[in-house]
Amino acid sequence: MNELELIRNHFLGYHNNFFDNFKTVSTYPPYNIRGNEDQGAIEMALAGFTKDDLNVEVKDNLLTITGKKEKKTQFELKDMWHKGISERNFTKRFQLHEHVIVDDADLKDGILTVTYHSEVPESEKPKQIKIKSR
Repeated sequence: MNELELIRNHFLGYHNNFFDNFKTVSTYPPYNIRGNEDQGAIEMALAGFTKDDLNVEVKDNLLTITGKKEKKTQFELKDMWHKGISERNFTKRFQLHEHVIVDDADLKDGILTVTYHSEVPESEKPKQIKIKSR
């Protein structure tokens, strides 16, 4: 019995198709998120993709990374004995905090790195209040 079936057993009365959306979570392409409170990067493994195959967009605090490869022709696939490198199309979305600003994206050695930093306005930063003594 897998985790989804265990969870399903605790939600009696829900239709079986309620849980179908949970099955479609994709782990492709694999990625890392690293950094600290002030800055960071998303690293995505994209073997076989070129910068022309990729689109990085930020809109309404949502970072969307899309990869689209042209389909290989039968001629290009004719001499291939084994195809283990996936080149399937994908879309990954990352919800950004309102103060996160995406700086740039760089593709090197099959790794797409999207860097970002946090810019909190002075009005929202904690303010230290000095205590007076009399």
